[in-house]
Amino acid sequence: MSDASEPYRFADELPLNPIALGTTVLVAGSALSGAEDVTRALVTEGNSRDEGMLFVSTNETAEKLLAACQRTTSSIDTARLGIIDCSGQAIEPSDTGMRVKYVSTQRDLTGIGMKYSALYQALYADTADGRVRTGLLSLSSLLMYVDLRQLFQFAHTLSGRISSADGIGAFYIDPTAHDTASVNTLTQLADGRIDIRETDDADADGELRVRKLPDQPDGWQPFTLP
Repeated sequence: MSDASEPYRFADELPLNPIALGTTVLVAGSALSGAEDVTRALVTEGNSRDEGMLFVSTNETAEKLLAACQRTTSSIDTARLGIIDCSGQAIEPSDTGMRVKYVSTQRDLTGIGMKYSALYQALYADTADGRVRTGLLSLSSLLMYVDLRQLFQFAHTLSGRISSADGIGAFYIDPTAHDTASVNTLTQLADGRIDIRETDDADADGELRVRKLPDQPDGWQPFTLP
């Protein structure tokens, strides 16, 4: 179990030192780099620490996202897992025991924000010490439906809520899908950035590099997913 004042910790397989309460990180990597998997892992690590886990899913249904989480966290406690499903693909409500809220389109940032606030509040109240991890999958998908200014304001609001509640956030972006100026703009909304790249090391799933966060390893580090 986590203590309310402790920083957020991660599995030994990820070369990350504890990250301070209220921090939002941008996880950046191509679709083939494993960056999306790392983003999920940063959130689902809360399963072993009695923490809440909350995802905003823009391109997968709640059921598909749960299945992806279970590939690395098979015994995930769905009672502490919440998903905002704004994929537009859901036909029937989830019966998996998760807390799921639906938004019909990725364009409805106001609706996503309202459902996020409600679900975060519920998880915060029901989780030991009010510790909740947030994963946004992904900024790249949202940028296909809204303009950069709208997305920045939305993500900035989410990171503000995470900061005020002493949570932690991991927002995924595929930098190869956007121009450099857009990626740099979205990087500004986060406290730090974790870059992910592929590796030729057969014993690793990829390499990561942490920027702008204190007390983290220098340079590229091999990692394996939990």
